[in-house]
Amino acid sequence: MKIYLNNSLTKKKEEFKPIKKGKLGLYTCGPTVYGYPHIGNLRAYLVWDILKRFLVSQGLKVTHIMNATDVGHLSSDADSGEDKLEKAAKKEGKNAWEIAKFFIEVFKGNLKDLNILEPSKFVRATDTIKEQIKFVQILEEKGFLYKTSDGLYFDTSKLANYGQLANIQNIDLQEGARVEKNPEKKNITDFAVWKFSPKDSKRDMEWDSPWGMGFPGWHLECSVMSRMYLGDTFDIHTGGIDHLPIHHPNEMAQSEAVTGKLQANYWLHNEFIRFKDAKMSKSAGTFITLDDLKEKSFSPLALRYFVLQTHYRKGMNFSWEAMKSTKAGLENIVREIAFYDKPKKISIELVEKFNQAMADDLNTAQGLAILQETLDLDLPTATKLATIYKMDEVLGLDLANLRKRALQMPISAKKLLEQRSEARNNKDWTKADDLRDQLQEMGVEVLDTVDGQKAVKIEL
Repeated sequence: MKIYLNNSLTKKKEEFKPIKKGKLGLYTCGPTVYGYPHIGNLRAYLVWDILKRFLVSQGLKVTHIMNATDVGHLSSDADSGEDKLEKAAKKEGKNAWEIAKFFIEVFKGNLKDLNILEPSKFVRATDTIKEQIKFVQILEEKGFLYKTSDGLYFDTSKLANYGQLANIQNIDLQEGARVEKNPEKKNITDFAVWKFSPKDSKRDMEWDSPWGMGFPGWHLECSVMSRMYLGDTFDIHTGGIDHLPIHHPNEMAQSEAVTGKLQANYWLHNEFIRFKDAKMSKSAGTFITLDDLKEKSFSPLALRYFVLQTHYRKGMNFSWEAMKSTKAGLENIVREIAFYDKPKKISIELVEKFNQAMADDLNTAQGLAILQETLDLDLPTATKLATIYKMDEVLGLDLANLRKRALQMPISAKKLLEQRSEARNNKDWTKADDLRDQLQEMGVEVLDTVDGQKAVKIEL
């Protein structure tokens, strides 16, 4: 099956062709681990999990690399301001190493809750400092760098195609929109590859280098890690739309300066989730975390279902009302499949239809529509369940486990169900109705069928 992806590099939808038959390299820009991820951050990892699952379902072996930025991401993306981790450490009365370790574990926990597959390698920036220094040395030897009072900078004018990814045609127009003024920079788009430590203070994270004590620029780690694990040129690079103006053009520039090759053939970017008509922002404090959802009794899988309903290149508006509707929709799916017969042979036609939707630039909304169509069709329930499970290998809603949990009753509920069954056999309808009400208060739904009573407990 041909797979089509919207390539930010060429600004068009293209057929995906892996460099090596049957396998591909995938790189995802990971989190800056200075605070709790908000659901806007997490949308990216959900989307690229769908991409990976679908590629695997099509018989491709995926090597997936994800980084954790635990040093070098300054409060301004323009290589100025305070390091985000050092700033968070001061606020919490800890050091940057402690902050990084804590929030890496938080992030990994979020991925697990959302049923996101682990990458092949999850690498901290601080674990590749030696390799990053070597990378900077190559850039220096090739004449791409110059020195200022605060660091080594990449001269973007020396790369003919700089800004191709973000479609930067007139770099003078980017001033103010992209970066803050720095009078020592030759070009407004130049960026730091190595920052010098302040002379009057010691940082938590700093390393000796041929240029003195300092730390790597934010963009450096992704160039180094992708090259280490995926080679000079790999297949797919993913990230959020916020990476498109600065981070990805700079990463691409320094990579191509070192290798003379295109860093990645396909660049994919997901849009934001907005809240109260604004982009979610950790720095502005306008965001919602996975823990916030849990506190309001929403399962992380309900968020996954919410994200799947919109194409990844379209913005989403979050509201609690929308989450309630999403939760109810996922509950209805689980309720519907709860009493299906054990899965047997899939419907090849429906799975093919689903795959065609996913092959069209990950059309998850259409994929969900086909799943719903499967539920509505007059087919044997064993076929429907097998087909839905096959689709869910890509969607990742964990429907098999949700179905299993829905049919598991606590001991207290089992006792009431036994009493109710006895009451029905004795035609004591008043008692049966009373027991139904008690079960309902426990979250257990009871259905009376020709085969007897059936019970389901759905918790999302």
